[in-house]
Amino acid sequence: MRSFWERGSWLTFDVAIVGGGIIGISTAIECATRHPEWRVLLLERNLLPTGASTRNAGFACVGSLSEIASDIDLMGRDTALDLVRRRLQGLQLLHERCDENDIGYSEDGASEIFITDHSALARIDEVNAILKPLFGRDVFAERRDLITEYGVSDSVHTMIHTPFEGTLHSGKLLSVLWSMAARLGVHIRTGATVVSTDELNGGVELIVRTSHEDVTVIARQVVIATNAMIPSLANSAKLPEIVPGRGQVLITKPLTNLALKGSFHADEGFYYFRPIEDRVLIGGGRNLDFNGEQTASLDTTERIQSSLEHMLRTVVLPHHSEVEIDLRWAGTMAFTTTKQPYVDFVTPSTIVAFGCNGMGVALSSEVARECAGLLDR
Repeated sequence: MRSFWERGSWLTFDVAIVGGGIIGISTAIECATRHPEWRVLLLERNLLPTGASTRNAGFACVGSLSEIASDIDLMGRDTALDLVRRRLQGLQLLHERCDENDIGYSEDGASEIFITDHSALARIDEVNAILKPLFGRDVFAERRDLITEYGVSDSVHTMIHTPFEGTLHSGKLLSVLWSMAARLGVHIRTGATVVSTDELNGGVELIVRTSHEDVTVIARQVVIATNAMIPSLANSAKLPEIVPGRGQVLITKPLTNLALKGSFHADEGFYYFRPIEDRVLIGGGRNLDFNGEQTASLDTTERIQSSLEHMLRTVVLPHHSEVEIDLRWAGTMAFTTTKQPYVDFVTPSTIVAFGCNGMGVALSSEVARECAGLLDR
């Protein structure tokens, strides 16, 4: 039996947010900023968020040429444009929120590498025309000169460059957001795994598993922002199918004479790389084994790591003879067939906030704002 003090001060909240990644912590900040009088709880199952938010490549991007062209075919011109708009707005909100903090942000543009000719290359004018109302000028341009400037393989067919992308330090970003939330009075609990949620009359009961015991928490409203783990806590016919997707990454030891600048996409976005300090980070390869990579496991696999290392040595750094790998890791992304964010009530008191599809950095602040708006109702 809990004491009067525990129940009132430690276990009862206005909003409980499940998931401490970029969407969860951004939602907590939105709630605490709009409603300083609210008691806001953030529950994270690990010591730090380890799904995708601290295991990604640190891209602040809105989409490459081939990806946006594919989205136009998948969802239509207007819907694809709206998705880019939401990514752009999300990045603007993130910049405003973190304006005075060091998140390692650099806006050096992005380049998409095409090893061979590709149908998207013939659609530059079409895609630029569609995006121009958002950006005010052409977003993409062919820049074959960058092949030599950046020192990538001479076998690259061409590069498509955009100035409208940046990179950041994912570890610094999450650290800044967690510190910001704490200053705003958000109650942050780590090592707290939510095993069930049950709708009550005017609230939600959460069973939270810790290393010592199961604890019952009561919240007036709940936000589930656990990315690929959402289906385990939210069973609703309203939800789109959410499928996990492992993203594998490696990073080199320090290099000399590194010419790369900005961020890079290849193979329709299934590979991506960037310089960070004097190293190169490269990730992707999920398309080599879609079924096998539909997992929440954080293990790396020989097949995909070998593919990443091969691309690193032959395409990205062909002129560097001594390339050593420092770290390898994996994170868990989540995908829907529609590629659309989902922010809505799944019960009278529980919201699901999902917005990733590999674009969590760009969409997180926009999703958090939408989520806080729903909680205001």
